[in-house]
Amino acid sequence: MCDLSPLIHHFTAVLAGRDAVSRHTLAVDALLREMGCRTRIFAEHIHPDMRGKATDFREHPEHLGPDLLLYQMSTGSPVAEYLLTRSEPIVLNYHNITPAHVFDPWEPQVAVVLTQARRQLRELTRRAQAAIAVSDYNAQELRVLGLADVVVVPVLWGSPEAAVRSGSSELLGLTVSSDGQSPLRMLFVGRIAPNKRHEDLISALALLKRWHPLAQLVFVGASSSPNYESHLKTFAHKLGVFDSVRFAGSVSTDELNEHYADASVYVSASTHEGFCVPLLEAMSVGLPVVAVAAAAVPETTADAAVLLDSGKPLEIALAVNRLHVDESLRTRLVKRGFQRFRLFEETVVKQQMRNALECLLEVHVRQKG
Repeated sequence: MCDLSPLIHHFTAVLAGRDAVSRHTLAVDALLREMGCRTRIFAEHIHPDMRGKATDFREHPEHLGPDLLLYQMSTGSPVAEYLLTRSEPIVLNYHNITPAHVFDPWEPQVAVVLTQARRQLRELTRRAQAAIAVSDYNAQELRVLGLADVVVVPVLWGSPEAAVRSGSSELLGLTVSSDGQSPLRMLFVGRIAPNKRHEDLISALALLKRWHPLAQLVFVGASSSPNYESHLKTFAHKLGVFDSVRFAGSVSTDELNEHYADASVYVSASTHEGFCVPLLEAMSVGLPVVAVAAAAVPETTADAAVLLDSGKPLEIALAVNRLHVDESLRTRLVKRGFQRFRLFEETVVKQQMRNALECLLEVHVRQKG
């Protein structure tokens, strides 16, 4: 008997497991299956941990043609070029693309890929029937490109398991004061990439150490630019704060939870975010947030963070210091953070995504029958 359940082929450039786009891809695919769809994930790069969860996109022509193609768009990839050759209906799930110019001085080859991504996005918006954008910021970009049918649904991300922020200093490899008190510890989670402006956080740390000599800064996240990472380490040495900066790299979920638990404040100087999951992760565990009000950051945090206009190091340092000494402000932000996080809890966003997918299936698949 013929299976009449919709067949969805789900594409992404990279399926790595720990990054936000990969986690979202897996969550959306699981939701489609819950909804009765048959699905298969195709990707250009598949991390060894993800073997068995995805198929190389170059093998796609060997598979039965689907009712719908769903593409998680976040960077340039041959996957996009391939999708442009297909005749099936295409729906984009758009996470935004880092501006190429920020990578140009550090990794020109990455800038080329990002320039390619913008071209591919323009072509895909002309070809796609509809899109799901993870923020209003992203949706506006798609509408400017001419794609009218765009619905906003946040990232399906899940929350860290740490509920109490009291982690292990030994894990961090950093010091505690002689009286056993934890020092002011700033945390940033995200790729080491030029748009994240890690150097502004290092400069802010140097300023903070005038008031808080034991202040520390922890960076969690894999590197997208070895040249930029090397520059950051040299810069930290030049400012005399290298011993107070930790580059933790990519970490396990348990280790990430420990980093959130040990932090005093979450800080972000990033100038480009299509959504920014770590802001929600911080708020979900009661960690106050200081962030530059750029791109989609304000709509992610609303009034649950100290949002900065310029993101200059002095502005960051003053905001962090105020949070450290003003207990009422800190308490107020933590409370707002919990309230804000609840709007993005997995069950809430999952229902929003289910509603969006049901509409897409009704319009672009069910009518086929």
